[in-house]
Amino acid sequence: MLSLFGSGIGRGIAIGRAYVLKNNEIEPQQSNLDADQIPAEIARFKKAVIATETQYKKVLRQLPADAPKESAAFLNAHMMMLKDPLLVDESINIIRRDGVNAEFALQTQSNNLVKVFEKMQDSYLRNKKTDVQHITNRLLRNLMGIVSHSLDELDGEELRGRIIVGKDLSPAETMFIKEHRVGAFVTDLGSQISHTSIVARSLKLPAVVGLHGSSKYINEEDLLVVDGMRGIIILNPSDKVLREYKALQREIKERERQLNTLTRRASKTQDGHRIQLMANIETVAELKEVKRVNAAGIGLYRTEYLFMNRSQAPSELEQFKAYKRIVTSLDKTVVIRTLDIGGDKRLDFPYPQKKSSESPLGLRALRLCLNNMELFKPQLRAILRASAFGKVAIMVPMVSSFDEITQVLAIIKQTKADLRREKIAYDPRIRIGGMIEVPAAAIMADLFAEKLDFLSIGTNDLIQYTLAIDRVDDAVNYLYDPAHPAVLSLIKHVIKAGEKANIPVSLCGEMAGNVNYTRLLLGLGLKNFSMDATYLLAVKERILDADMAKLRKQVGQILRSDNASQTRDRISSLNHS
Repeated sequence: MLSLFGSGIGRGIAIGRAYVLKNNEIEPQQSNLDADQIPAEIARFKKAVIATETQYKKVLRQLPADAPKESAAFLNAHMMMLKDPLLVDESINIIRRDGVNAEFALQTQSNNLVKVFEKMQDSYLRNKKTDVQHITNRLLRNLMGIVSHSLDELDGEELRGRIIVGKDLSPAETMFIKEHRVGAFVTDLGSQISHTSIVARSLKLPAVVGLHGSSKYINEEDLLVVDGMRGIIILNPSDKVLREYKALQREIKERERQLNTLTRRASKTQDGHRIQLMANIETVAELKEVKRVNAAGIGLYRTEYLFMNRSQAPSELEQFKAYKRIVTSLDKTVVIRTLDIGGDKRLDFPYPQKKSSESPLGLRALRLCLNNMELFKPQLRAILRASAFGKVAIMVPMVSSFDEITQVLAIIKQTKADLRREKIAYDPRIRIGGMIEVPAAAIMADLFAEKLDFLSIGTNDLIQYTLAIDRVDDAVNYLYDPAHPAVLSLIKHVIKAGEKANIPVSLCGEMAGNVNYTRLLLGLGLKNFSMDATYLLAVKERILDADMAKLRKQVGQILRSDNASQTRDRISSLNHS
């Protein structure tokens, strides 16, 4: 029995067999061949190519009928690359010319192609290096007889209840997790506020991230206990430990049963303040949980997942149908955020784009949309059309200047005029809001509030930008601190700006669903929370037991703290008062 430690995500515990991802860890060694060995080596390579193509065809046959059509498009694209002379024929030429083994020849040619793609100015072509690496890894596994897995291959293996183990999961890979009933996942990289962790919470999955290489001790089929509450992984537990954790699982289910009794209770503090609790979603499948916990509506619908894992952008009609389905399925407000792509979330299809880094400070979110109207305009039209069927609001991510707001409002006004001229219905009074994620926007919140109908504080990014920390950088994410005095001061400033302008201010970052910050946020004056639906009832429980007037006085003292350590101590006292 061995225990590993990282950052725990979620409140659950999973017990299951390991499903180890090793698709990025293959390092073939060079072997020199005699001249008479070369024909057999080339034949072995060709056999691996055929085997790889057969595997892809099998995956295509096994795709469920309701699988996104983009899944098949990706598989077909990869099969086409198996016929590309630049990859296959050139690898054979290296075997023949240099007298080396097939694995080394393939890796050599793959590295050559990756270097070519990395030098390309077009972001779509630069990203094609990932496809080359993906196909190379699968070919290498077939050549070397390595049993490993790749989530996005959907190779038909049974994943129900399995524990996904890997170095990291990309945003694209986490979308494939949604298609399988896995038990949990563990990764070497990541933090509690990385994208992978956010997805884990939305899927109600226990997870442990930030293992820093210790996942190498986990082998395929190892029995694992994943304690998402304490950040502990136990390999091949003893019978006694296994019984203890199964008992804990039963306690967690009982706790959830108790929380479920709060579903129909009004979300109101002890001193009579109504608090609106809304949900964050990414897909229509999450509406089931939203309805179950009786959320007040959708405070954040992340639309970028309509654009990911596909070979071309969704059309206006496809987007309209997706938004309409959400809106008509829920007779409550749905706040639809426009495309928030960039940083760690990339698109796989080509679109005109200025060259930009993958830094969170690069061309992303609203900046990207304003530079790519062929993405932005169809989305705005689709959202406006959906507004004719229910209560819809538009939220724009990462606004940082007054000029951006003016520009967005002008584009929306023009889009409305186009729809009127085409006699297409929409809600002419649709509310327009902005996400406050940049310190500049928080400081200027009073001016933004004059132009917008509502503000929403995105603490995930506001914290990283305020503290100059890339929240997905494993080397510095320990500095990510929601309790930092500067962060709390900015949140307070935005809430006051909304009160002054008499417009709603919500908070939709991970802080909203963390019960350790519920009393703090109430004391800051927050009355609108938006979070993953799985955390809503636990937050409601804290609200029902809170006195907002008393908390305002206590939080005033916290805001006068000299440092983050003192702030955390006072927040702890606040939660136990």
